[in-house]
Amino acid sequence: MQLWLPTEFLAGAALGSLVLNAIFHTVRLRGTLDTEKQLSWVLTFVACIVLTLGSVPYALLALSQGLDVSKLVLTDTFSLVLLGGFLSYLVWDLVLGLIYYISAITILTGYVHHVLYIGLTLFSVTHGVSAVLCLMFYNELPTIVLALGSLCKEWRSDLLFATTFFCTRILLHSVFLHKFYWYSDVRFLWKLLLLVFPMHLYWFYGAVRLQVKRHWSKRLSQKLSGEFNTRPEETDKLLGHLPLLPCVDRT
Repeated sequence: MQLWLPTEFLAGAALGSLVLNAIFHTVRLRGTLDTEKQLSWVLTFVACIVLTLGSVPYALLALSQGLDVSKLVLTDTFSLVLLGGFLSYLVWDLVLGLIYYISAITILTGYVHHVLYIGLTLFSVTHGVSAVLCLMFYNELPTIVLALGSLCKEWRSDLLFATTFFCTRILLHSVFLHKFYWYSDVRFLWKLLLLVFPMHLYWFYGAVRLQVKRHWSKRLSQKLSGEFNTRPEETDKLLGHLPLLPCVDRT
């Protein structure tokens, strides 16, 4: 365990801070986004693209080795820089969120999630497993889909989000959890994967319940319109009084 943070990690954090702030304030000042919720997705969208692309070399290496986790690279310069950038995103998303889009930050998907991953990032860096955490950034693929749909309604695809979420954060994550438990010489790695898995399950459960709610709301809307000859806007008012099921907020 290292008692100090590597220079590469600090450099990545500094670079990430500059880039993320430049992009965020450019978008904010141009006024192209109408709501706080849209604004809250700017940093997440940028960060998730970088993180997902950054995971590709480690994912390709893992695939080429048949997912043999005993042969994975544990740490290298690139992963330290990438994790520095990831830390800068976690910090600045909270800081800027408190100033510009506080209504879009929830306790679980904002404060709890970010603080948990700040701790996980620092632990990975100081314990020499930064590349393993970077490998897990393939999990950010569904967040890109969600961010696109939040920034532009025309690009929203609930099916694509649910599919990518299940394949990455549930299915593939389970595979790696099994592999690290049975075959990794670094015995704490499977515990790190297990730590975040319940959050993945909770979000997927929320996404499924949301789709069920929308399905039945649509059917009820059609039934009410047909039986009572109500206009769509009147039906929406009736449905507005129905209890809503939990949905998935920002990830």
